Amino acid sequence: MRKLVLMFIGVVFVAAELFAQTPVSPLEEGIKLLNYEKNKSALNFFKEALDKNPADGETIFWYGQALLAQNYNGIPTAEYIKKAKDVYQSGLQAKANDPWLLIGISHTQSLEGVDNNAVKQNLEVAITSTLNTKGKFKGKPSQDIINAIGRVFAELPINIGDHRYAIDKLKETSTAYEVVLPSLYINLGINYLKIGGEFGGDAVTAFQNAISKDPKNAYAYYRIGKIYQTQSNNESLEENYKKAIEADPAIPPVYFALYDFYKDKNSTMAKSNLDLFMSYADKDPRFEYYSADYLYNSKQFDQSLEKAKAMEAAGNLTIFPTLAVLLAKNYDHKGDSILAKSYIEPYINNTPTDKIVSSDYELAIKILSRFSGNQQVLAALLEKAIAADTSKESRINYYKLGTDMFEKATMYADALKWYTNLITLKGSKAEFDYYKLASLSLNAKNGPMTMEVAKQYIAAFPAKAQGYNFNTKGAALIDTANNQGILFEAVNFQNEFLLKDSVKNKQALINNYYTLIGYYNETKGYDNAVVMCDKVLEMVPNDPTTMQAKAQFVKNAEIMKKMQAAKGAKAAAADTTAPKKN
Repeated sequence: MRKLVLMFIGVVFVAAELFAQTPVSPLEEGIKLLNYEKNKSALNFFKEALDKNPADGETIFWYGQALLAQNYNGIPTAEYIKKAKDVYQSGLQAKANDPWLLIGISHTQSLEGVDNNAVKQNLEVAITSTLNTKGKFKGKPSQDIINAIGRVFAELPINIGDHRYAIDKLKETSTAYEVVLPSLYINLGINYLKIGGEFGGDAVTAFQNAISKDPKNAYAYYRIGKIYQTQSNNESLEENYKKAIEADPAIPPVYFALYDFYKDKNSTMAKSNLDLFMSYADKDPRFEYYSADYLYNSKQFDQSLEKAKAMEAAGNLTIFPTLAVLLAKNYDHKGDSILAKSYIEPYINNTPTDKIVSSDYELAIKILSRFSGNQQVLAALLEKAIAADTSKESRINYYKLGTDMFEKATMYADALKWYTNLITLKGSKAEFDYYKLASLSLNAKNGPMTMEVAKQYIAAFPAKAQGYNFNTKGAALIDTANNQGILFEAVNFQNEFLLKDSVKNKQALINNYYTLIGYYNETKGYDNAVVMCDKVLEMVPNDPTTMQAKAQFVKNAEIMKKMQAAKGAKAAAADTTAPKKN
């Protein structure tokens, strides 16, 4: 019994030692407010904390983070970047090389465009100055410091900063300790998402690791749900959002994500989640926008436009640029393309690509395509979106938007390029894809491409008529005079398919026989032309046009035989009169 007691005490001491590595920060509540996008509340929280502890580097760091979170489009404004920078510089003047402040100033430097290597030098100083100097974790970096670095990169836009650097540091630290901060895994997951949609699985794993450390981590469930939402995996997104709400019913971004999911599917569910979002989120001018957006999606267009115009009059278009999209949608619905264009065009041109959603591009193309000469401009914007987006599904949709735009403008060669890129990204072809590629190739007057795709279509779907049809049409684009044999071969190949049901395909066979008649006429194969006429007459007995053509070919064949006989006799005579050589 005594031995068991001692073993239990030993376990308690080990557990106590492990958990001592990751003490709960008194600033945790403010960090939670930032995660929950309650940025005004977070700023007030950290301001009060700073007033109580003005020399503490960690508190200054988080106050600066709260300043950088005061934005409406996800990108800190120059005003708040300067405020945060001033706070960090002031702190560094008092406490040179404080690791928390070095990380904070690195954040503002990145936003200002400072070279990545210079930024990382500051971060390496912060890491080195906080290495454990004793105990079993001697030489290992501080989890809190690495986690702060991970958060900074997680907050940076995808095109700013070396997110792989953050991933490497977070992964190294996660394997160095037995007990790891759940938020470290969350920052790891977000950074994975910053480097590309193909790392979505790694991000989900990181968020799940956070949940394994903290089963009530509502924010981790929310982040997993967001990934599945971008993948249109409805079952998984709803499951994870439900778990997030069960873990913490007061998490605003989950309700907004559900509102966004339901707004064009179920107005009742959309309204319910929007109301819950507004009840838990910080009060904000955006609420008027969300109400106006809901009115639009519930087809209350006049009320939506009235509310949106009131927001514009109050100056909210400057601080909340997405209002321009709502105004454009409303004016487009009213049929006023000029006003709709006046809102969507500057929005698309001036908003960072990672803040523009697919539906914004759809709207821009719908509106701007009505004005001549905008296709290449819109294509350039879509290319930027494709380069910036981490979601494969979104990039596929952008290629589809580009394809549809050029096809509608009858710019088929461009449409073909965009759809080819779409198929390459998708990595596989359905029957519709073969049909679409062949159709675009044909409309683009690209005979070789039409035949190439048609042959792939036939190989994949040999029982479908369309592949053979495209192959023949592609051959006709190449062999325009019907004298090279390319069209001849394609027609004979198609006839093999058509003859499997000659009754159903009667007219197509007749058309093809006439194409072959044309080929034999061009190449003076009159006997074969007569054979083709007979095939037509088998299907349409006594057809006067065909009978007349046949009679003419019979005459032509006889003339050709006489000409060839005369030519042969002349050659023979010439041979007999020629002087003999000794």
